[in-house]
Amino acid sequence: MTLPTSQNLSVQPSYVPLRRAARAMTALWRKVGRRLRRRERSHEPVVVRSPESGYTLTEIMISLAIVSLMLGGAAIAAFGQFEKARKKETINMMRKIKDGVLQWRMDATGEQCPSGLADLVTTKVFTKEPKDGWGKPFVFKCPGEHDTDGVDLISFGKDGKEGTADDLKSWEDDK
Repeated sequence: MTLPTSQNLSVQPSYVPLRRAARAMTALWRKVGRRLRRRERSHEPVVVRSPESGYTLTEIMISLAIVSLMLGGAAIAAFGQFEKARKKETINMMRKIKDGVLQWRMDATGEQCPSGLADLVTTKVFTKEPKDGWGKPFVFKCPGEHDTDGVDLISFGKDGKEGTADDLKSWEDDK
């Protein structure tokens, strides 16, 4: 196999676009070189930061804006989880109160139900009066209307109002 010579390359039509591209690249490099030389001759001051220089106000403000956006998104996600945790805490406390009433029945002789949650504290079933996840007291009914052998407990939820959608009831443990 023989390699094409420069005379053969100029004649063959398949190499014409390659030659045009090579000429364009050469012209571009010459243009870039001229601009670089012109810049060197003009002695334009080059801004170089010293290691002791601080941040500009704009850089600090942009950084603070980015960090606050990230924290805001995390806070929105976290507050939704807090409400779920309070609801679970309330449901778990209702179960503990039911178990406490059973323990009180076993300890007390002849009595069916305690008169209130304060009786469970005085008999040392609980160390302090149980509250729901929002720090509010439970509504306590013993014997219960729905759980006739046990206790009916109601938590009025986040808003603290009776009859709203966020109320938690011990006989509706499915929530």
